[in-house]
Amino acid sequence: MPPGAHGAIRHAAALRRLVLALVILVLLGPALLPGYTLIRDQVFVPDQSLLPWMLGLGAGLPRSVPQDAVVALLSGPVPGWLLEKVAMVSALALLAGGVSRLLRPAGNGARLLGAVVAVWSAYVVERLLMGHWSLLLAVGTLPWLLDLARRARSGERRTWGPWFLLLGLASLTVSGGLLALAVSLPVAVGPRTRVRGARRAAWVLTGLVAQLPWIVPTLVHATGSVGVGGSGSEVFRLRAESWAGALVTALGTGGVWNAEAVPGSRSTALPLVATLLVLALAAAGAHRLVPVLGRAATLTLGTLAVLGIAWAVAGSLEILDPWVTWVVTSAPGGGVLRDAQKWLAPWLMIVAVAAGLGADRLARALARRTDRTTARSLLVALVLVPLVCLPDAVWGVSGALASVSYPDDYAVVRARLAEAGPGDAISLPWQTFRRFPWNDGRTVLDPVPRAVTRTVVASDSLVVRSHGDLLTVGGEDPRSALVSRAIADGEPLAPLLARIGVGWAVVATDVPDPTVDLPSGAELVVPGDHLALYRLAAPDAQPPPEGVAAVVLADLVTLAVLITAAGLATATTVTRQMSARESHATATGW
Repeated sequence: MPPGAHGAIRHAAALRRLVLALVILVLLGPALLPGYTLIRDQVFVPDQSLLPWMLGLGAGLPRSVPQDAVVALLSGPVPGWLLEKVAMVSALALLAGGVSRLLRPAGNGARLLGAVVAVWSAYVVERLLMGHWSLLLAVGTLPWLLDLARRARSGERRTWGPWFLLLGLASLTVSGGLLALAVSLPVAVGPRTRVRGARRAAWVLTGLVAQLPWIVPTLVHATGSVGVGGSGSEVFRLRAESWAGALVTALGTGGVWNAEAVPGSRSTALPLVATLLVLALAAAGAHRLVPVLGRAATLTLGTLAVLGIAWAVAGSLEILDPWVTWVVTSAPGGGVLRDAQKWLAPWLMIVAVAAGLGADRLARALARRTDRTTARSLLVALVLVPLVCLPDAVWGVSGALASVSYPDDYAVVRARLAEAGPGDAISLPWQTFRRFPWNDGRTVLDPVPRAVTRTVVASDSLVVRSHGDLLTVGGEDPRSALVSRAIADGEPLAPLLARIGVGWAVVATDVPDPTVDLPSGAELVVPGDHLALYRLAAPDAQPPPEGVAAVVLADLVTLAVLITAAGLATATTVTRQMSARESHATATGW
């Protein structure tokens, strides 16, 4: 290697990391400022108490298990707003760094392009607007999990510990854990692997252990499998975002079901330009996927990518509509598949890596015909294409990811409820999502269940507009369903609430056009301009939740394996650092 080449490589790598950091900064923008970015499903609070439903010990299905439990455990010593920022930045940094790592055989320019294609994508931007931070964390771990799996497959030891830690992070959400297992486990333990015997069994069993926090609560629920409550499974299918149709939308990694979570530029010709260019680059680099990723990793990722696109597009085909509806509503566990676009994550990974390899191929060919400066200019231009073709993603998606502060009323009500008498609380108005003036009118999931110190009965039905009609997708909490039915039938709430164990009402007083029908006899305890607390009639005693022992045991087993994995990962890191220092000392004589 010529003199100074090592320094040039280090400078290029540092420049690549700096550019990626700037891309993440520009994408998140105001979300990184102090305060809370409250948008749709993303709800962090100053101090989240650990409640039974966060472990899956409630009536509803454990869709946010163990995500909420982990946040509750961390939000005591760490402020909620800081956890939120760390989660959002980590998700994008993991994704960018992971794709770049998979592209190590290519040059720094190609690694930068692949990372930008992954991060500045419709998939990531739309999921940010949905508030799906835990899903994005899981997607960010996928390239790292794939890398560890292929290293284990080739016979490298000490890969299980880091793999299980990342799997645990991905498994904060059900779909994230399933994606992580699907991407990595077949590579690590599939045919012709060097992970054999007891080690192979350990990988498979611990992969299952990472899912126990949500599997066990699901099994002990009377409702059975993770399915769709109520009707309207078609609501969650991929949406065609332009005249080009569902397939082109899926190939461009877009199509989230909620039209309000789609940047305006996605309906223009710009996404089509970006999709065609990225696909052309991916086609140019596809022949190098096997040499770079390995045959098993390429086959696994490619298969999952094709299945993801097929499933996402299937919902838009009339001939397949009955079959898709049956899978989502009736097949055991089929409800996990209802949000079709999220399963495009493997496609996002493979197209980002292939596009980086394609860019590297073009740059090398151009350098041979002209010079390196021209080739580098081409790479810079290609890196800019995703940014230019999704311009409204700049600065927190045009300010949509803004940071705000909770009104003081939330802390006052929380403190009063912490020392109040027995009984759960009900959150009113009876709306799943809210538009608060102090949150600039952005839609956000009701924060009260996470903001107070006791279990809250809240609306869990989803009202969406589909083909011009309002459609209500039913929830899964039986107590919530009873309240919804009573409100719809005009029945008095006071007797029902007492019977189901509710002794308090938390009322958002600043929701535009609220329809708050307070139960008879409600006594104002804490008035507030934003949040008020009422005492209701003395509630009936409720039986303890079912399956407590099984759920706690499952959580403890998972925690024990996580601690073991952390210890092994730490030991591996220390050993490698010591080996590197010894090698350096031997080489330099010091």
